[in-house]
Amino acid sequence: MLADVLGELNKLNMTFQEETVDIKTIGLALEVTISTLSRWFLRKETFAEDTIYLSKFLSDSQNGYIDIKDEETMVERHELRYISISAMDIESSEARKQSMKPCIEGTQESCQKLTEGYIETLIDSLNERFPDLHLFNVAKLFSPCYYPEERRNREKNSERWILKLFQHLQHTISRDAGFVALFDVKSCKRELHPFVDSLNLACEGFSMKEAWKVFRNTEQWHKTYPNMMKLWQAVLTIPASTVDCERGFSKKNIIKDIRKSRLGLDTLDALMRISLNGPEPSNVDWHAVYKVWKDTKSRRILEL
Repeated sequence: MLADVLGELNKLNMTFQEETVDIKTIGLALEVTISTLSRWFLRKETFAEDTIYLSKFLSDSQNGYIDIKDEETMVERHELRYISISAMDIESSEARKQSMKPCIEGTQESCQKLTEGYIETLIDSLNERFPDLHLFNVAKLFSPCYYPEERRNREKNSERWILKLFQHLQHTISRDAGFVALFDVKSCKRELHPFVDSLNLACEGFSMKEAWKVFRNTEQWHKTYPNMMKLWQAVLTIPASTVDCERGFSKKNIIKDIRKSRLGLDTLDALMRISLNGPEPSNVDWHAVYKVWKDTKSRRILEL
């Protein structure tokens, strides 16, 4: 069971480690992971169905034993034993002991119940770790690849998405005296449907970032949908994960090591920008770089 669970969690982890990732990608990966774990282990009628390892193990061991071939193709038969777990032997809270009671019998059915409890706890932990999962999902508002084909469904979804988005951003639309709101809710709602229709026609099948690359410098869009474009920019600034921060710290430690302890902040900033964002060394005009370096101040140039 753990092999199947860890395989799915590793897929989620690899999504976080991608070079470029947005909040919609994270939201989709989380939804898929939770849905897969629920389908595999929380449906009694299809328990372990479609799993890679557990389904094979249950199939091979349905007669109470499992045959294993060694390197010399000799078959060894191993009888399965379900050892009961006494709740009184576990150093845990009373609630935890009560949750272990179904496993006291020491049967395959009780082990299945233990698995269900483990998966439920794991899913709860994922939801607690990512409380803004609903916010990740509303990024679909700016992702034409998630638009329904039917226009009425597209309008219903866009209305639902923008409502959830404003619920999250409610601190920026306060009407307190002296507070200047960043977003005009009424204007955004007025622009919503024409904006979504235009985005769907112009960028059908595009992701949020792909669509933004098309229209970020289009002056007509900023004039026609000023409020929705401002809202789009706000969503793009929401960090999807801490991967970029962690990668930045790692790069800083590589550039500024013990041998470069006197490296200035401006130089460090420039080196990190080049290291993280490019350009590639093959695309650099090194003659121009050398000329700038040479002309910055008087230097002793060694002839090679």
